[in-house]
Amino acid sequence: MKTIFTRLALLAFASVAVPALHAQSPAAPTTTPALPEGLTTTESGLKYVITSHGSGPVAKVGQVAIVHYVGTFMDGSLLDSSRKRGEPFAFTLGMGRVIRGWDEGFALLRVGDQATFIIPPDLAYGPQKRGPIPGNSTLRFDVELLELKDYALADVLLETLDGRGLEATRRLFAELKTEKFGGLYVNESQLNGLGYSRLGKQKFAEAIAVLLWNAELFPASANVYDSLGEAYARNGQRELAIENYERSLAIDSKNANAAKELARLKSLPAASP
Repeated sequence: MKTIFTRLALLAFASVAVPALHAQSPAAPTTTPALPEGLTTTESGLKYVITSHGSGPVAKVGQVAIVHYVGTFMDGSLLDSSRKRGEPFAFTLGMGRVIRGWDEGFALLRVGDQATFIIPPDLAYGPQKRGPIPGNSTLRFDVELLELKDYALADVLLETLDGRGLEATRRLFAELKTEKFGGLYVNESQLNGLGYSRLGKQKFAEAIAVLLWNAELFPASANVYDSLGEAYARNGQRELAIENYERSLAIDSKNANAAKELARLKSLPAASP
């Protein structure tokens, strides 16, 4: 399953993910919020202000940024919130895996900073409608940089897939697992994003391998089986898709996406022998 950020370009490797904006209708605001004072406008058009200063290290390109965010439209209607889910979002800074306004904005922060970004369309999702985001939308993100990590497992796997192929990546994953991924940041949403990026390129075997690794590492997550269900369905493997959507629902009976896709798949005629 993709959140809006992984779903849209989000972040997530070839899909820019800002976070994964979870597919949801924007919540209507009660009042239009005032902008914070002291906004600075960069050459690109990003407006930002640090609303609470931290004392940690400054973020560097290539590091994994672990963040909280609340994304809204300028009228205050809610787009997506990691705080509402109670789950921080992780991405590799400066690698084009999130919208440009995020790559630029978080590079201005240090660990512990809280900030507001006002991101114009050309630094966000551009002129085309993306899910619940109308074309040419200016977006507001109230963010906090929680932590920085030097290396991510998802980045190492991506580099190996691109440079050496799937079988070499399988061997590398097995080796790293025996070493308990020493020093690498292992994150479910990053691996999920990598899987979806391979799906977007129709590299189904690679996508399924990555998502299976994610399920191996996070077996209690309904989301990993939902994602596997989608990957198998798109690869024409109906029975495996059904099996994984059922596993997702067994963990989270309120997973509406899994329930909908399961009903759709079961309604299809069985494949001829």
